[in-house]
Amino acid sequence: MKDWAAGFRVGEPGGFMVKRYLPNGRNAVEFNFGSYGGLWGTNRSYQNGEFRNIGFSLNALYLWHRPTLVNSDLHYYYGAGPQFVSRSLFTSTSQFAETKRGLGAAGIAGMEYFPIDAPNLSFFAELGLYSELLPNPFFLHIQGGVGVKVNF
Repeated sequence: MKDWAAGFRVGEPGGFMVKRYLPNGRNAVEFNFGSYGGLWGTNRSYQNGEFRNIGFSLNALYLWHRPTLVNSDLHYYYGAGPQFVSRSLFTSTSQFAETKRGLGAAGIAGMEYFPIDAPNLSFFAELGLYSELLPNPFFLHIQGGVGVKVNF
């Protein structure tokens, strides 16, 4: 692991990420910005309407990293943090979409591989859950994806 990483995730949310590995070697802080609702739940009931499109998401995660017992280049990680989302809500009472914004908590767990012959790259796969707090408490959305990061 280096001090910083930047990369892309294909999944939910999909997009760009920046990660700061903390000096203790066990923790990291990650910021993600990208699409929301693109893979799971593009057409989904919500309050008095339905989502029928892709929105955007912004989150910050505090992560715990540990090497696996099998291979020190393969790490597992888990963490949580706040997430902001925005999507267009379509209702039966209006022909126009209404922008809905939500604030909640995201939890994630995954695996990250640091290939020995490509020391500046890492590959990851992760799975998690978003639970909205405002305005629709306990609205749940599955998250996860795969991606690559450049470590510097």
